[in-house]
Amino acid sequence: MVELSIVIPCYNSSKSIEELAEKLNLVLIDMGVAYEVIFINDCSKDNSFTVIKKVVNKYSNMLLIDLMFNVGQFRALYCGLEASSGKFVVTLDDDLQHNPSDITKLYQTIKEDDDLDAVFGKPAVKEHGIVRNIGSLFIKKVNEQIFRKPKNLTMSAFRILRKELVETILAHNTMYPVFGPMVLKSTNRIINVDIEHSPRKYGKSNYSTLLLLKTTFDNIINFSSAPLQFISLFGIMASFTGLILAFIYALRYFMFDSIVSGWTTLVVLLNIYGGLILLSIGVIGEYLNRILVEVQGSPKYVIREIYKK
Repeated sequence: MVELSIVIPCYNSSKSIEELAEKLNLVLIDMGVAYEVIFINDCSKDNSFTVIKKVVNKYSNMLLIDLMFNVGQFRALYCGLEASSGKFVVTLDDDLQHNPSDITKLYQTIKEDDDLDAVFGKPAVKEHGIVRNIGSLFIKKVNEQIFRKPKNLTMSAFRILRKELVETILAHNTMYPVFGPMVLKSTNRIINVDIEHSPRKYGKSNYSTLLLLKTTFDNIINFSSAPLQFISLFGIMASFTGLILAFIYALRYFMFDSIVSGWTTLVVLLNIYGGLILLSIGVIGEYLNRILVEVQGSPKYVIREIYKK
């Protein structure tokens, strides 16, 4: 039986895959446990497929899953989790910023405590660009406020999950899997261990500013009704303010026989409230669109080929 599954979503990572596979092979052999390494090629535009195939032919217990079309990191990861068979599953990125030797630390930590469901690697210093770090900080604050994430807990893509937790995550049958919120909704038995985080060795991050914003938006929309609650609260406050102003203006009219002036203020307020109404409709429309996508039953991913030596 497989003890440890390593799941790695890959996109345009041809320059780093061979070095990553070599390091993984050395670490996993040294650990002396039954293992498998699953590379998911998310329809890369470079020659990642060829390089991963070469790696699979070179090392034992490695598997390539090639996807028909690009589905994004989270759905590719979902595919890898479904294909995994280990009692414990490690996920990490394909860019060599995570040190494979830290897998030993994650594994030993979760093995020593049967009450733990997950262990997340916590880098002392994140070797990301300033935009990526700001985006990560914002997502962290969102998770703390909406999903009640403990402030002393750091989420990361380098983690080890117990098989029972993996099965719970896969039970979320959604077209928009976002793993941070899914883990937080599934268990609170999570701790951190310190790990290394290296500067990116090849190329640039696939996470642009726009993609970071989209990920944050997905975190909020897919697993929370907070935007709808905000709209409702704002609507109540606006209505209450309007009733108070109407009472004040009516009182001034009957007591002082004066007509309220301030057309400029009125126009500004109308523009503000009109913009907020359009924003509210847009947020509700986004929820409706995602409901439509969910009920259409489109596949989260389609596997073109599974390759193993």
